[in-house]
Amino acid sequence: MGGRNPDCAGSVHGEEEADSGVAVSFKERMCREQSTSPFFGASCEVRMKRRLVSLLLLVFALLTISRAYAGIDLCAEYAEVGKPDEIIRECTAQIDGVVKAPNIAYSYLNRGLAYQSVKQYDKAVADFTKAIERDPKYDKAYVDRGGTYLLQGLRDKAVADFNEAIRLNPKNVHAYFDRALARAEAGSYDEALGDFSEAIKLNPDNYRAYLHRGDISMVLGRYDRAIEDYSKTIELQPLNAEAYNDRGAAYLSLRQIDQAIADLNEAVELNPNYEVAYDNRGSAYRALGRYDEAKADFLQAVKSNPEYAPPYYNLACLYSVNKNVSESCAWLQKAVGKGYVKWEHMKQDPDLANIRGAECYKKILGGH
Repeated sequence: MGGRNPDCAGSVHGEEEADSGVAVSFKERMCREQSTSPFFGASCEVRMKRRLVSLLLLVFALLTISRAYAGIDLCAEYAEVGKPDEIIRECTAQIDGVVKAPNIAYSYLNRGLAYQSVKQYDKAVADFTKAIERDPKYDKAYVDRGGTYLLQGLRDKAVADFNEAIRLNPKNVHAYFDRALARAEAGSYDEALGDFSEAIKLNPDNYRAYLHRGDISMVLGRYDRAIEDYSKTIELQPLNAEAYNDRGAAYLSLRQIDQAIADLNEAVELNPNYEVAYDNRGSAYRALGRYDEAKADFLQAVKSNPEYAPPYYNLACLYSVNKNVSESCAWLQKAVGKGYVKWEHMKQDPDLANIRGAECYKKILGGH
């Protein structure tokens, strides 16, 4: 008896073996069905793969249905792993009554978060509102709707929702944190500091609250307090490049240059493309008169993020100090082109004194 044809073309050989009790492979069985196959005309391999795909799809569909009937909340499961399309599909099935939902308010909330993640803010707000209608005491829905309002620039509406969430649940740390962000954005720094402090009281391991509270202290010129908060952030998150950069900036503001450079070195080691840290370290080197290193850092900042304006301005200042008028004006023009429009600062900055009488400088400032 001849050997088997590996491509299954000689089905007679396989049939003889089956009759004689020899085991027939799954592949061979599929190949024998050519005359009745819906994929007649395709090769055996292609037909087999298509049937397997169809089988897998059927199994997946049955598994989904069985999990739903078994009470498994797919809407919540997908929300846990952050898959927006799947969340929207499964939560919509619950909302529409296709699949039983443990809590419709929760279904609206999860779908709202999915819409928020893909920047469909109006749909997100609508879902959070539905969640609140279903459960008026759902403080998390108020927080998430407030967060979406904040993303839309609707600060007053955001604060109103955060206030309601705190009224419903005075221990909602997210409500305090997000309200602090809104208040800081509005320039209400003392109130923002109070909210960040409350968030820290409720969750002492909330490193982001320390980080942002430090940022407000920087704005208020309270550099020592900022350093304390950035240090606490680093204690909680030792690999946080942003915290090292911010603490370095605080040290730089206090003219503690060596400490600043040490922190900024750590920041760029943790994030080699961190344009802000390169720019800050360039300023630190410049303060020490190490102009070549300063220039290298400013150029690296530009390379890391060509849209970030400050290093362009700092290069203009560096070239002005070194009395290179044409280069200084060229970099100042680029800085303005990237959005650096602090006209009053430019007029008063002593670093630009050497180009202030030049025609190129006057042309850049124009009527400002």
